[in-house]
Amino acid sequence: MSTATIAISQDSRNRDSRVEDYLNDKFQTLGDLESLEEILNAVRTQQSQLRTQLQAAETRAEKARTAASEHSHSLLIQAQLFQQNQDDIDRRLQATTTSDTVQNAAAKFEASMEKLRRLDVAKGYVSLILQVQELSDEARKGIQKDPKLALVPYNKLQRLSKELRSRHEEMENAAVHLVDYVEKTTALLWDEMKNRLAEQFGDALNKIGWPTANADVSNVPGFAKDFEKLLALQEPEIETGLGDKPLLPMELLVKPLELRFRYHFEGDRQTNRIDKPEWFLSHLSSLVTTYTPFLLSVVQPLLTSSANPRIAQRDAVNEFVTALLPVLRRKIHHLLPQILDQAQLLSHFIHEMIKFDAELRGEFGYMPYGCADGEWKGVTHEVLVVEGGFVGWIKVEKEFALSRYHNILDAEDAWVIDYESVEPKETKPTKSAIRVRDLLETVTDRYRPLTSFTQRLRFLIDIQISILDQYHDRLHSSIEAFKMLSSSIARAVQGTSKEEVQSLTGIGGLERLCKVYGSAMFLENCMKDWGEDIFFLELWEELQERARKAQRNNATQNLAGTMNVQEVANVTSSAVTSGEEDGALFDETAGSYKALRTTTEDMIVDLLIGSIKEELRSYSKITLWSSITSDSSIPSTISPEMVQPATTTNTFLSFLFKTVVPAVFKRVYRKFAAGIQAYLWDNILMHNQFSLAGGKQFTADIDELWNVSRRYIGDPEASMKRVKAACVLLTLEEGQEEGKLGLKEVVQRVFEDNEKARVILEELGLVGCVSISEARGVLQRRVEAWA
Repeated sequence: MSTATIAISQDSRNRDSRVEDYLNDKFQTLGDLESLEEILNAVRTQQSQLRTQLQAAETRAEKARTAASEHSHSLLIQAQLFQQNQDDIDRRLQATTTSDTVQNAAAKFEASMEKLRRLDVAKGYVSLILQVQELSDEARKGIQKDPKLALVPYNKLQRLSKELRSRHEEMENAAVHLVDYVEKTTALLWDEMKNRLAEQFGDALNKIGWPTANADVSNVPGFAKDFEKLLALQEPEIETGLGDKPLLPMELLVKPLELRFRYHFEGDRQTNRIDKPEWFLSHLSSLVTTYTPFLLSVVQPLLTSSANPRIAQRDAVNEFVTALLPVLRRKIHHLLPQILDQAQLLSHFIHEMIKFDAELRGEFGYMPYGCADGEWKGVTHEVLVVEGGFVGWIKVEKEFALSRYHNILDAEDAWVIDYESVEPKETKPTKSAIRVRDLLETVTDRYRPLTSFTQRLRFLIDIQISILDQYHDRLHSSIEAFKMLSSSIARAVQGTSKEEVQSLTGIGGLERLCKVYGSAMFLENCMKDWGEDIFFLELWEELQERARKAQRNNATQNLAGTMNVQEVANVTSSAVTSGEEDGALFDETAGSYKALRTTTEDMIVDLLIGSIKEELRSYSKITLWSSITSDSSIPSTISPEMVQPATTTNTFLSFLFKTVVPAVFKRVYRKFAAGIQAYLWDNILMHNQFSLAGGKQFTADIDELWNVSRRYIGDPEASMKRVKAACVLLTLEEGQEEGKLGLKEVVQRVFEDNEKARVILEELGLVGCVSISEARGVLQRRVEAWA
């Protein structure tokens, strides 16, 4: 049996089994046969539907086969046409270019296209140039009628020029000539419009007789109109800010004055002298003074009446000065190179410029429009910064100041104490100190008008503090030399002349020390006074503010030349970096002078004590204090050995009293008296026995010292309380009047116990003068107490 037969028989069996299953499902009972007709009808209906669906599917399949066949045929036709077109193009290319390859033909076509592109660019250039020309012509036509109308095409042209420049830069400078042409055309158009209006305004100026100071505009109505036209032409610039450029009408007003200035100060006239800058500066000042009435009466109303607030708010005199300053700047630009290498001329020129700036600010109240108060730094700033004159100027000023300083020190009377230049109750400086003070104040006056913080700080540090440091070194070296020559070792090794000895000891040595002391104190006080000057206070506050900013930014910003914040603090004040509120510019320098003054004061005290000790040497050798007898209760004369110490003390105190301030004198005297007291106590009181007469003699001798001192200081005994107490104890008598303590009673109570000793000392008024042990030591020296 074949495979097909087996498949058919299997299909028949499958179909029969399904039919059997269907019949079994529908006819399970005899009653189900009643629905046989309905089932047959349903089967017939389903069969009919299936036949209809089959016919529709066959129809759609036939249509799809037909469409696919037609699409394939169409694609074949298109492919044949594409190939025919490609062959046709290749033939045409070969015929046109006589080239065998498409690449060569494309290259030649690209060359043609480049020519077309260039032609298109050239067309654009021509179109742009035509547009520029049209705007220029439109502006020229409008300028005669109304400058504001002319500004419309001019502004368009200006915007076009800026846009072209921007695109030119973006395209790596691809249109150099076009940009140059448009910019030049714009500039020439502006000049042409300005010149036309300037010519009209010039005619009006001629009619009023300008530049006469009393020019009358009442008969020239066109003056105001032409003035306003120029302002209208300049409005775009005014809106964006003119800077230091003058208003156009003011510039034209100054033109004839500029010609006159150039005639006198830029030609071969005798008035053009490089050593007389004050001549052309005073000429400019006089111009402002001369034309101020005209400016206030004629020009100011024209400015005020403008609808533009940036014009209406302007001051006519200020605008006139602004128009004059370019004349001055040109003169400075030509003059400065001639005098930079000539110290005296440069210094003189700068100072005249400073005075001129001060005159503009003070007398004319000049402040350029748009500048807040204090922002205008003056023409001097331009000379020093813009023209680079500051380095040369401060060098000249420093050399000049140092030259004067050295002349001060080399003067014959440099180290003479000046008793006349200060108040009677002040410490007397030397003449050199006073002259150094005057020199430093002169330097301050020279740079006080400067507005630059850096420039002022450079003057302070490079010149003033430098001179103060040098003078301090001179005083310090004098003290060091005094110490060295005063030492016994130096005298033994080097030998000392009689003149040197006199300058180191006695009144000569005291005077030498007082010269240093007075000079140091004088300049120290000057620095304190300067620290409270408003000029230095402002400089100090700005220094602190800049230092704080530098520290916040963690920067090493230079504040004075090459000096950073820390270096500036080292020469001015540590408060610059510490942030302390209390401080001044001269703290460090004043501190060094104070240290020198303190050292010198100690040396003065040592000199006084040493000299009096030397004079008391013979007095300390008296050993007969216990054997002195006298019928008189008070010695009539002092010991011969006390005459010279008293005389020397008087000489020293007299000189010191008129040389130093009372507070210093009292302080020095207290130290001096303490030193003498220690010497008397150790070398006389504790080394000798005293009788009553001897005690009275000692007391009389000490009274002589106090009497001498009392001429200069009240209550000198207060500085020698121990010696005063010793004199009281040494002069206690026996059998005194009733109510007074006798020697025996005092001795008994002092040595009995400390409490009774304290009470007896209080009764004698000696509490606080001597201790109990010291009182006992003195009483042990009384021979009568133990007899």
